[in-house]
Amino acid sequence: MRKRAFDFIPASIVAFSLFDGLLSCSSDVVSSQERGQAIEQLRQARQADLDEANDISLGFVTEGDCLRQAEKADSAIRDLNENSNVDRSEITEALFVPPKHISPELRAKLVERLEQAKALDDEKWHNNLGSEDEEWLTLLCDIQARRATRVINKLEAREPVSWFEINDAMKTPDEIP
Repeated sequence: MRKRAFDFIPASIVAFSLFDGLLSCSSDVVSSQERGQAIEQLRQARQADLDEANDISLGFVTEGDCLRQAEKADSAIRDLNENSNVDRSEITEALFVPPKHISPELRAKLVERLEQAKALDDEKWHNNLGSEDEEWLTLLCDIQARRATRVINKLEAREPVSWFEINDAMKTPDEIP
């Protein structure tokens, strides 16, 4: 079973247990020496995700999060086998372990981070007033603020919320593809 640790990143929330080799390297691309170890970690992560997805006591939201993560692990394994340049960020994201339950402490941290993301959206909107991208940026900032508000409301009401929704709500317009 994978270790659970939370590292809050402005654009996303990821939890991972990467092996020391990946974390200590300076390149953004996984080296050929690290491939085997990364593939093994991803296989273990995929199996843990599938095992948790089969736990019916966790509910549909958690099942969906686990299945999505298993798909990401599959994709990362395929990329490592087929491509020479695989970003560490893909591996890191695929090793994310959705927690079974959101503790009150984590819930409070998530709400705080979402409020910060909303503030960044607001700041970005204000900084771009009068620019040629103002209309487009206003729309994107409004959409992101609504996403964050919706997720905050779910968290505060202790409703089920997926990690995909949480992560998506934390993005700022410059991080949206």
